[in-house]
Amino acid sequence: MKNNFNKSLKTKYLIKGSSLINAIFVCVIISVFCGCFILIAHYQNVLNDKLYLQEDLIGRNESVLNYFLSNSELVSYNSILEIDVFEDGITSSVEKKNWGFYDVFICKSVFKSDTISKAVLVGNTKDNTSNLALYVTDYDKPLKFSGSTQIKGDIEIPNGRSEQAYINGQRGNSINLKGQQTKSKDKLPKIDKEIHIDVSSLPRLPLNNINKETVLINEFDATTKVIDLNDIKLLKDLACKGNFILFSNNDLEIGDSVQLNDVVIMAPVVKMASGFKGNVQIIASQKVLVEEDVSLMYPSNIYIKNDADSVSVEIKKNSTLIGGIVIDGNTYNNSLDRELLIYENASVIGNVYCYGSTQLKGKIIGSIYTDRFFLRTEASNYENVILNASINKKDLPDDFIELPLFRNPSNKKKYAVIKAL
Repeated sequence: MKNNFNKSLKTKYLIKGSSLINAIFVCVIISVFCGCFILIAHYQNVLNDKLYLQEDLIGRNESVLNYFLSNSELVSYNSILEIDVFEDGITSSVEKKNWGFYDVFICKSVFKSDTISKAVLVGNTKDNTSNLALYVTDYDKPLKFSGSTQIKGDIEIPNGRSEQAYINGQRGNSINLKGQQTKSKDKLPKIDKEIHIDVSSLPRLPLNNINKETVLINEFDATTKVIDLNDIKLLKDLACKGNFILFSNNDLEIGDSVQLNDVVIMAPVVKMASGFKGNVQIIASQKVLVEEDVSLMYPSNIYIKNDADSVSVEIKKNSTLIGGIVIDGNTYNNSLDRELLIYENASVIGNVYCYGSTQLKGKIIGSIYTDRFFLRTEASNYENVILNASINKKDLPDDFIELPLFRNPSNKKKYAVIKAL
């Protein structure tokens, strides 16, 4: 009996000991779970606070950017303006840079270790919308239309009236003019834009130091970098985006394997090879040749200003340029050596300004200002004649940011965002 009692007592204490261990184990498990839930809730609150702060920073950054787009005169070029709008510790800064025909605004908002940054490419907007499609300087030479030609929009031409011409013995014309015709002046309106980029002090990247298997990117809040192409006649197999200038002192051809986005090209003569697609601003001093089947996407532009040499810009068949073309100079005598040629089935969407002579056989959606027109055929040459061409200002989208050619009447720049960079 005694042995059985001792065994029963031991079994009883063993059961109580194991129950205590199990209870402690359950408490530990519950404590771990509770701690995890508390930790998760804490980090969730921290994450929410961070997200709310980022939303505030993004909203603040957008508000500051929009404010300075409407009050751009407060910001000088290549300088940084800092502001604490609500004096709550969130500091914002704005920097304005010139980039070809356009400007770049870089806005940053900082709170402690958090920073939100946004860079945008912007263009000038107009105080009043113009319906002008065609302007030809009045040198007392009438403007003549021939073939299948249509112009939608107002025109200012010599003597305020147009005539018809019959080229190569054709019997009839199909001329469609929709807009007011008024008399132009004896001078082409002077534009308010002159582009000059000094690359002498900018850092240079030799082409042989660039890995062509990767996309080269340089943000606009960094220093502009110059890709030195002085020893290159034909550029191939390069992909770069952003704050770059492709520079050469010699003639330069851009091959169809090159991928360019938002960059500037500078050379005396620039040739865009057939099949090229990209977004560029071209600054040349002598000639720009856009071969057939080239797509220069918005906002792409061509700029030449020269009074010493013969100058030409050619847009070949089936090519498209969305942005604008400017051929400028200072004297009338040299304007006789400046030519713009837009071939059949070529399209320019935007603004065209030629202080010289234009041969238009393609299509312009937007407006053109030129000193005079010319036409070369196998049989003869004609002065102030447009054959089988189209100029359509009405089809230009209302939100299209045109080139800032002329000064606003209020003399105050107002900007609109073209794209985020």
